Amino acid sequence: MRTLNPQKDEYLITIFKLMGESEKVTNKSISTHLDLAPSSVTEMLKKLKKEGLVSDDKDNMLTKKGLKYTKKLLSKHRLWEYFLEKELKFSRKEVHPIASSLQSVTNENLLNKLNTYLGYPDYCPHGSIIYINNEETSKDFIKMSQATPGKVYIIRRIRDDNELLTYCEAMKMDIGDKIKFIGFDSFDDTAIISFDKEEKRISPKACKDIYLKEIE
Repeated sequence: MRTLNPQKDEYLITIFKLMGESEKVTNKSISTHLDLAPSSVTEMLKKLKKEGLVSDDKDNMLTKKGLKYTKKLLSKHRLWEYFLEKELKFSRKEVHPIASSLQSVTNENLLNKLNTYLGYPDYCPHGSIIYINNEETSKDFIKMSQATPGKVYIIRRIRDDNELLTYCEAMKMDIGDKIKFIGFDSFDDTAIISFDKEEKRISPKACKDIYLKEIE
């Protein structure tokens, strides 16, 4: 468990993600996600509540001010990911830590110039929403583990995790691919999909972090 406290931005992004996954935003859940001692989390939450970024109650939800701040922060991060991969040809697995270093030092002027240069993209390379350009939310997607047999989907997002990205590369799956969902293996819930004229089997672990949007 880490002893150093991360920047407040990491806390806000963690709370935002927990809210999006409909998880209870408790001190314990934040502590687990950030791998920090509960006492460190309690101390930072006091500061965030004092700044008006987190609600002043046990629910620990982002306030309107906190939500606006965090969406802009995530937009900065995802624009840098887009730039690093599309313009500088970094690999998908490399861009996240670099973008994390750049997000908090990107002022309004740099953000606007970067966004204009990139042509106001709606999504980062992993399919995550760039909120300042697109108001679509994760609620518009479902996890592959929740897909309905017989329906056709487009892969909209793959969680930013090196192990998962490597797995998807090996399976030759990417953002924007259209798949037909066949069903789940009755033994271990492996997903069976039809993609690119062949049948593929996707592990249950990966299914939880691959997001789909149904094609009407």
